[in-house]
Amino acid sequence: MANFINQDSKLDYQSEIEEICSLGAIVSRVVNHLIITRGSKGVMTIKRLKNDPSKLQVRSYSGEIINTIENVSGAGDCFASGFLHGVLLGLKEDSLISFGFQAARDALLSKGTVPHKFDMSKDCEAIKCTETWIHSF
Repeated sequence: MANFINQDSKLDYQSEIEEICSLGAIVSRVVNHLIITRGSKGVMTIKRLKNDPSKLQVRSYSGEIINTIENVSGAGDCFASGFLHGVLLGLKEDSLISFGFQAARDALLSKGTVPHKFDMSKDCEAIKCTETWIHSF
């Protein structure tokens, strides 16, 4: 993907994380906060450090494994809606990710693309970041 976006450079990655960080460095030139959904691998967030714009803060959040998936259509859109709901409530990143996961989970367990009802209580327990990296470029 990064080779497609930045065709002038030959990029060789040792891991998926390295590729995500390189893509994040390119996209973060114009976007302040990136969210990468990775299916069963969870979510990553990328943002430039305010005190050093040559570095990115990369965080990984593990998702819940769901064994009884009804439908995958709409899960990404529902994640975004849950995340944005948390933004409108003024919540911190950990809680935003939790709201996104909760909405995506509701979609995965629904027979339709979007569940008829979401349980988006402000008391949702914030998920903990599993790893944080500082990526220099």
